[in-house]
Amino acid sequence: MNFTAKFLAFVFSILTALGIMPKTIPFPVVLGEISGQEAVISTDKYTLYYDKGSFSLAMDGRAMFSDAVSEYKKDGKLFSSLDYADVTLETEAVSDARGEGTRVTATLTDEELPAMKQTFTFYNNKDYFLMGTELIASSGEVATNYIAPMVVREGKFQNANPLFTNFLEVPFDNDGWVEFTTPTVMESGLGHEVGAFFTPDKGDGLIIGSVNHDKWKSAVEYKSKAGRINELYVYSGANTALTRDQSPHGTVKGETVASATFFVGFYGNWKEGMNEFARVNTTFTPKRASVGEGNPIGWNSWGSIQSDISFDKAVATSDYIRESLQDTWQDEANIVYINLDSWWDRLSDDELRAFVAHCEKNGQAAGIYSAPFVSWWDEYGMSVNYVAGTEYSYNDIRLKKADGTYYGNDIDGCFPLDVTHPATYIHFKNQLERLMSCGFKYIKLDFLVHGSLEGDFYNKDIQTGIEAYNYAMGKVAEIVGDDVFINLSMAPVFPYNYANGRRLCCDTYYDISETEYMMNSLTYGFWQSELYDWIDPDHIVIWGKDGKADAREARSRLLSGIVTGGSFLTGDNFVEPARDSDKAFARYEELLGNERLTEVLKIGRPFEGVLDKKCPYAAEVFTLTEGDRMYVAVFNYSKLFVDISTVDVPAEAVAENLFTGKTQSTGKGRLTVTLQPGDCAIYEIVNK
Repeated sequence: MNFTAKFLAFVFSILTALGIMPKTIPFPVVLGEISGQEAVISTDKYTLYYDKGSFSLAMDGRAMFSDAVSEYKKDGKLFSSLDYADVTLETEAVSDARGEGTRVTATLTDEELPAMKQTFTFYNNKDYFLMGTELIASSGEVATNYIAPMVVREGKFQNANPLFTNFLEVPFDNDGWVEFTTPTVMESGLGHEVGAFFTPDKGDGLIIGSVNHDKWKSAVEYKSKAGRINELYVYSGANTALTRDQSPHGTVKGETVASATFFVGFYGNWKEGMNEFARVNTTFTPKRASVGEGNPIGWNSWGSIQSDISFDKAVATSDYIRESLQDTWQDEANIVYINLDSWWDRLSDDELRAFVAHCEKNGQAAGIYSAPFVSWWDEYGMSVNYVAGTEYSYNDIRLKKADGTYYGNDIDGCFPLDVTHPATYIHFKNQLERLMSCGFKYIKLDFLVHGSLEGDFYNKDIQTGIEAYNYAMGKVAEIVGDDVFINLSMAPVFPYNYANGRRLCCDTYYDISETEYMMNSLTYGFWQSELYDWIDPDHIVIWGKDGKADAREARSRLLSGIVTGGSFLTGDNFVEPARDSDKAFARYEELLGNERLTEVLKIGRPFEGVLDKKCPYAAEVFTLTEGDRMYVAVFNYSKLFVDISTVDVPAEAVAENLFTGKTQSTGKGRLTVTLQPGDCAIYEIVNK
């Protein structure tokens, strides 16, 4: 044991005896040794070892990783904590929004480098700890666009008996029909903001992710070699194809530069770990204040009517819902929204106000759409059209890349605007204030990833894409106000605190393959319900713009919205449905007017996907327990008849199919369901 560790142990004991250090912190400062490193701190779960800039972690006495370092880039060169000459360790008590605990800080100094601080914060009775790295300039400022609190190389991660089989790759946003993927640990993978090493179904999980999102795009990345994890990178400064950037991550400058704070937690059930990771985020930045109590239920024009929207169709839709569906959908908690999507600008301001008033007369709230950070002009239009009330053309406020050239319109067909430019603020302020003055109580914000792109910003105080995004979204939320429901369409997962809801996936209609895609985002993105009041499965289309959705696809698409347990906006044409309108209206009333299904939706929680010792693209079976009742939803995404067996249901209970009303016994705790291609079923299970 070196002198520093002995001294810390002595100081800790004195402070505890004097009552300065609470006795409730059960962390002796020193333990034995591992891999030549001396233990600095131990909880009932973790032991942290530290020596000369590197650190190791044991969990329940088993080494999870060893000889990890922190690193950063400076002037194009890579430096690590091993490059420093001197290291001192300090231990202090902490008490914050997450509880009480102990923080270990390693301060590293060298005459040639900015000082580095590595922090590790352990909380009493928590399954996670927090870590981060900070650089401190000796004079002037420090600058970097990459800082990694933890890097493990040479196969020194999970070096005692592999615990995990898969890794959860979390996409940065939901644009371009991106998916959650689960490569094996024998491959390589990258999760944006968070990633999880896990074993399905409810197996062990190591969750690693950033918990603050004001400055950096962060990532968790691993590389495999010879069938095992060989390298692990936990870092701020992510810049990938899925962040959509066409410039390097912005360089952060200042007297001090800190990485994001990272959550590291080992859980016996990885799904519980993902939920806790999300909840810990909200202790750093609270969720947006709620608007209403129950699920937002209603209609959105983009599902089928799309560019054919008109005042008459919007009013007729409101009337149909009031007459045929509202009694089922609405109660004291639920607000029924009638939402106009893109192409609403075909309506005049007088028509918009009249539409809002008509919805209110029908006991509904009106919603609207905006894409505040982009322009849809072509190249010529960008040059000749000016932002109203300014002397700037749209080309003047187009986002520049780091090399001074402009971004094109190759991302979704629109041009990203520089959201830090004062004329961009006037651009979206004019539109949003116009909409709010009409009385809309719901706004869908789209193409928001364009506001998070890295670039050369007008406002030089803003250094990164996420800083720009926070700046602009803060302005949007301020203009919209606290009493309007904000729902994000195509948008980054993080930050989350500007919206009440967020779409889990990209555009989804009725085809069973699209339903399966949406269910992929619920299977692995369920934890977002801890970040947003309501997660959104996109518009529920059960007939379709072309009227070709068959009955099985209709049931599956409807059920995908029910089991999401969040926002539920239908998307069909309730005025002039295509093809056989009588059959269309009969289907609307049969499925959308199903009171039993609506009751399940109003429980307001997502179902849990059953992965059954494998990682399917999307789970086939989803379960939810509410009081003395269990709900089981089963999907057949294939083009074949299948028998799907579910386990762990109450034995000798009665299972009622909520679509048909038919019942069956669960026997010895097993429910076997035969499904036609593209079909589904949902059962309510009650003990006899």
